[in-house]
Amino acid sequence: MSRLLWLLWLLLALPGRADCLSEGSLPGVNLAGAEFKATALPGRINIDFVYPSNQTLDYFRGKGMRLLRLPVTWERLQPETGGPLSPLHLGELQRLARYSALHDLCLLVDLHNFGKRQGLPLDQAPQAADALSDLWLRLAGALAEQQDHVALGLMNEPALIGRSQWVSLAGEVLTRLREAKVANLVVVSGGNWSGAHAWFSGSATQPSNADLLAGWRDPLGRSVIELHQYADSDYSGTHNDCIDPQKMRTILRAAGEWGSQHGQRLLLGEFGVPASSGCLAVLDAMLAELTRAPWMGWAYWAGGPWWGSYPFSVQPSSDGQDKPQMAVLADYLAPAAGSQ
Repeated sequence: MSRLLWLLWLLLALPGRADCLSEGSLPGVNLAGAEFKATALPGRINIDFVYPSNQTLDYFRGKGMRLLRLPVTWERLQPETGGPLSPLHLGELQRLARYSALHDLCLLVDLHNFGKRQGLPLDQAPQAADALSDLWLRLAGALAEQQDHVALGLMNEPALIGRSQWVSLAGEVLTRLREAKVANLVVVSGGNWSGAHAWFSGSATQPSNADLLAGWRDPLGRSVIELHQYADSDYSGTHNDCIDPQKMRTILRAAGEWGSQHGQRLLLGEFGVPASSGCLAVLDAMLAELTRAPWMGWAYWAGGPWWGSYPFSVQPSSDGQDKPQMAVLADYLAPAAGSQ
């Protein structure tokens, strides 16, 4: 599909609805900050961590971002296992959920805990399914008025537990949510670091994400499988080099073909590059690949006000200037109505 046809499809297929349950595309951005200094507990808002302002939300919405992936930490959102949610953090999430509903966006609440709570891997924690289900049931209930505009990201990059253990745990949480009549879109990360490049890699004791998630089923049909993919040579997102664009397209094409084969919708929940010409070419190749089914959306890493000189950032500069990566992203976005 050409870029022009892709944009035309976005404009025509989503005339009045771009929420989490839409069948159309959900391009977006990670709005990082609430998960910063995760070991500073409970932490101080606007000192240790920060939530995106309405100005930041307006900027990305104006560019055509429809998905706002918000990393949060479990320990801040729910200080005691099984206990009430923090009024401060819940209030911020309610503000963002109201904004998303008002502007027909999707807020993806991403539990950025890597398969652990308070440093303890969940496969070593007693009643982990009870604890994780309790969190999501409480949050879904608190945001019920915006249910169509809030997606539940069960766990970001659950690398501290085995892939098999993670998929089993996620399945149990999904069952409990659906039994409780929670109808939000549920986003399920692949195990380990969720990398598309390693999607088919497994071992005798730990099957691959491809094998474990091929049969993932949601009784409501409202789940999406989340993958991540960075473009540096070791795929960690910690270096400023980038692999060949065609190699990247091959990685994403294989993941997409897997999704189509097994009836799974896919979300690329994290990807980002520095602003060199070679890396921008890889970014363009990635976005072109993500226009293909079964990719239903993507979230660039990252926006948010505290990135400073971070080379992947697409947060505009203090004088309002776009970052170079935004020019590439813009080719795959339909600007919001009334934006310049």
